[in-house]
Amino acid sequence: MSLLIPACQNPDREPAKIFRRAVLEHDVFCSADTFNELATVLTREKFNAWRPLEHRLMWVRLFRESVILIETTTPVTECRDPKDNKFLELAISAKADVLVSSDVHLLEMHPFRGVQILQLADFKQQILSKAVTERPDGLT
Repeated sequence: MSLLIPACQNPDREPAKIFRRAVLEHDVFCSADTFNELATVLTREKFNAWRPLEHRLMWVRLFRESVILIETTTPVTECRDPKDNKFLELAISAKADVLVSSDVHLLEMHPFRGVQILQLADFKQQILSKAVTERPDGLT
């Protein structure tokens, strides 16, 4: 969540650029719980200073159209912050390779049941840069 909010606030900043690349080059998942939290947070009045509500609502709609909505099937209770368990549940249920977060409670669990938990810069360096150098046709 802490990475999607800056992506919504300013489409020219690094989080937004990385999110766009991730959606184009990888499967990006959300669950009903994670989507509802994002939508709720982005409608808070405190964000009016950065972007008008109608722009944020449009971004939420575009986000929903860009990601794969799945139902979580694996309950998780291991996180020190119980509110963060929903992100681990999503990653496990989606059989994700990576969970991108800046949340210390999630980062300290890296790796979690085979899922890498990476900060944005590490995701960009380790995952997105690999996608640029590894072309499916074998050309470089």
